[in-house]
Amino acid sequence: METMGSREEKGMEHAVAGGSASEALGGGAGAILAILGLSHVAPPYMLAIASIVLGAALLFDGALIAADYSHVLERSGSKGLSAAELGGGLSAEALTGAAAIVLGILALLGLERDILMPASAIVLGAGLVLSSGVSSRLNEVKIDSTEESMVARRVAHEAVSASTGAQTLVGISAIVLGILSLIGFAPVILPLVAMLAIGTAILLSGTAISGRMLATLGG
Repeated sequence: METMGSREEKGMEHAVAGGSASEALGGGAGAILAILGLSHVAPPYMLAIASIVLGAALLFDGALIAADYSHVLERSGSKGLSAAELGGGLSAEALTGAAAIVLGILALLGLERDILMPASAIVLGAGLVLSSGVSSRLNEVKIDSTEESMVARRVAHEAVSASTGAQTLVGISAIVLGILSLIGFAPVILPLVAMLAIGTAILLSGTAISGRMLATLGG
């Protein structure tokens, strides 16, 4: 018979799984918009809309991480990630997401697209780097709070490190592409490539988290 605590835990896990799926959906939508733009389907508009969608995905990711962290603390009482560290990372991620949304809206209105869209690629790349750092620390705390064997935890730590490294690399690449665009190199194509990379990274991250949570619920 399930206790009230176990039902609340299940509810939180369902919420995190659903939130991760929504995050993945946003990343996938951003990637599709970038592909359409690269296929010469209204590139400026696809780029601006992708900026808005991916900015919203980063905002959503920040809320998801906060909920997941709260769940981990309630379950394990772990102090592996301080409130100041969490708050700083999430505030910066939320700021970059909001900035990308504003830049996308301004670009849709036709204001200096050749400047705003490269800037958006830089902002989203920075947001992805910040997101990967906070997510990595959260996953480390979750791994350390489990009762799995030392070998299993070591493997999990290595997987988290590889995932974080890949996401950070995508973020840095987006920043570089945005900078190149700002100085005059392909001001539409390079930001579209950056949006495609960022959208794919968010899609894979959200899908992986959702899959792990659903597997846990199924078990």
